[in-house]
Amino acid sequence: MNTTKQEAMPEAVSSVTYTLESKNGFPLLFTVRGASGGELLQAMTDSIEPMLLEKGYKPQVKQYGAGRPKKEIEYVPNRKCPTCGSPLVYATLKDGRKFIKCSTQTYDFATKTKGGCPFVEWPQDSTSKQGTPDTSF
Repeated sequence: MNTTKQEAMPEAVSSVTYTLESKNGFPLLFTVRGASGGELLQAMTDSIEPMLLEKGYKPQVKQYGAGRPKKEIEYVPNRKCPTCGSPLVYATLKDGRKFIKCSTQTYDFATKTKGGCPFVEWPQDSTSKQGTPDTSF
């Protein structure tokens, strides 16, 4: 195997890394470097990608959100929202604190705004004697 020291290689102006799967199912990363972005884009469509497909490599496409099991919604039994009458659900903050909220409540991560019914109910005692959140309702 011919190896070249990193010091001898000039820094590439542009690069692209392909996440592939071999014919036998092995995951691979394949990086191509180019002198310019335009040149690299042209090479990607004209020669690199057709050659990879011809040789049997399959692209591994990352699917954000897809393929992950959805978190099951846990409804509060025998209770409706006092504000709008919709079902209430249990929710958990990142730090582990639990609370009850209206099932119509939404949050838009792009605009960082809340929507739907604003009803929220926190536990009666927000901290126990040990200093951890009380998650009993």
